[in-house]
Amino acid sequence: MAENLLEINKLKMHFPITGGVLLRQVAAVKAVDDVSLFIKPGETLGLVGESGCGKSTLGKCAVRLHEPTGGQVLFDGNDITEAKPKQLRGIRKDMQMIFQDPAESLDPRMSVRTIIEEAFSIHKMGTRAERKQWVLELLDRVGLPSGAIDK
Repeated sequence: MAENLLEINKLKMHFPITGGVLLRQVAAVKAVDDVSLFIKPGETLGLVGESGCGKSTLGKCAVRLHEPTGGQVLFDGNDITEAKPKQLRGIRKDMQMIFQDPAESLDPRMSVRTIIEEAFSIHKMGTRAERKQWVLELLDRVGLPSGAIDK
């Protein structure tokens, strides 16, 4: 395992603004500009800032949902900035974005089990029984009762 779980070096995400008849780039919105940070295994980082300051864009670049304009993202020692889609699929099994608004992120029609188990299912991890056990272990780890699994 690498010294840093996540390392972001001089990350940039500039969105082009086009204009004119030929829709040429006339400017750019610098949503993220020269951001560097690192997170060691077991650490937690919270990004705080006003609406529109680039928090979500930084997160999306970190998991390559956006292609950064510049800089480098290392996850567990792997440079995901240059990773091919097939490589990213394997790396993404160990990454998770948690969006700011739980009302937008969590479907109230789904049970706790279904929501947590979804990532395991997408990545074809474990049997149904194993996935249920993993969900129960995760609930215990965050201090929720096992009965919450079907809520």
